[in-house]
Amino acid sequence: MQEAFLVFITNISLYPTIIFTGLVMFVTLYWVVSLLGLADMDSVDLGDVGGDVGGEADVSNLSSTGFFTGLMLKFGLYGVPLIIILSLISLIGWLLSYLYTSFLHQNVDSGILYYVFGTGALVFVLVISMWLTGLIISPIRKNIAKIPKRNASSNISKIAVVRTLSVTDKHGEAVLNDGGAGLILKIRSDMSDNQLKQGDKVVLVAYLDDANTYRVTPVEDK
Repeated sequence: MQEAFLVFITNISLYPTIIFTGLVMFVTLYWVVSLLGLADMDSVDLGDVGGDVGGEADVSNLSSTGFFTGLMLKFGLYGVPLIIILSLISLIGWLLSYLYTSFLHQNVDSGILYYVFGTGALVFVLVISMWLTGLIISPIRKNIAKIPKRNASSNISKIAVVRTLSVTDKHGEAVLNDGGAGLILKIRSDMSDNQLKQGDKVVLVAYLDDANTYRVTPVEDK
């Protein structure tokens, strides 16, 4: 058992698996931080890039987009929170690179060929991971698109509770009691002194459609 564990630790520490091991550790930490309310999850919304075709992003013309954006569009990596995309890519890449390290990479254990083959495997695994991630989230993205959007204006003037440690003009989340499990909403505040903190009650005063966020103000004590 101990020997098997040492082999496992060795394999996940070898190049290129170490890259994906680091990514897995990062997304795991992010999930923990997010669940504790220390961060919010931003989503990748690339549906308008290059035009819309039946609700899907048009990937036929990527010349007007950046390389990173065009690459994500090409693999269908949009329409769901970015952390979910990164989590899937990291996990799939880690599994594939671990298999490579365990069965193939051990035949080249040193020298320049070690890094040449390792880099080639890294690129190959990354491409396969992005492709598989695109396939996995495709039905999720399509189902989300079919769900009728809640009238955001109906939440205006309602009171929510801040769930993140702070609220700024770029970061913040709040929980709105909807009679069920509660809605987690992205909120923003223009308060320069950053007085809003976790547990504070805020009023939803405006909905920013482009950013899918609510502008909030603190509930004034009577």
